[in-house]
Amino acid sequence: MSPRTQHKKLIPRLIGAGALLLLVIAMLLNTKFLTPEEVEALTPDQFDPQETAEELYASVQSELTESPASLGEVTSALDEDPEAAAEEFDAYAVSEGTVAFAVTAEGTVADATADNLILAVDGVTEGRQIVVPLGTALDGNMIRDISGFRFGDAPGQTDYQRVGTEISALLRADVQEAVEEDAESLIGEDVLIHGVMRYVATDAEGDDERPVIIQPLNLEVGS
Repeated sequence: MSPRTQHKKLIPRLIGAGALLLLVIAMLLNTKFLTPEEVEALTPDQFDPQETAEELYASVQSELTESPASLGEVTSALDEDPEAAAEEFDAYAVSEGTVAFAVTAEGTVADATADNLILAVDGVTEGRQIVVPLGTALDGNMIRDISGFRFGDAPGQTDYQRVGTEISALLRADVQEAVEEDAESLIGEDVLIHGVMRYVATDAEGDDERPVIIQPLNLEVGS
């Protein structure tokens, strides 16, 4: 192959290499290089159900124990007019037909098991059962819902459920500390409770005889 022929074949290659070089230079000029700190700032925080539960639980505890209504006043108002009671005591909407009240009750432990305390509370109709869950009936989902945390605030169904489960664990830890894991020894003891009472509207007769269940946000024994 003559030098002239080699020269003709080399020219297109040089032109191609030059164009590629210009393209790379243009790409570099239009590329923003980020520092590790900038990359971290742009990376979404990983959702932590436990941390979220702790924050929500602390917020609800602070807000709902600040000025709760007397349990006797709330139950009496509900017996007369549930809608008026919900408005009067600023009930929290849980779901359609279901509201929750921030309440306080001072009474005596009439009965107890590992799962529940049964209270006799002044101001509440005699014979009406007042239940404070200590175990599986502790409802972290309700606390989650009245906190304002919604399904869309979690990455998915599993994490949303985990938040409620973690709040249940926080409730359980607090009540176990208060009763010192020996609930039956509290029979006859005076207690003071601040918590959340759920009310579900129904058309059935005997609504005023249904047990009152209080999710305990703060429980003091020997008050």
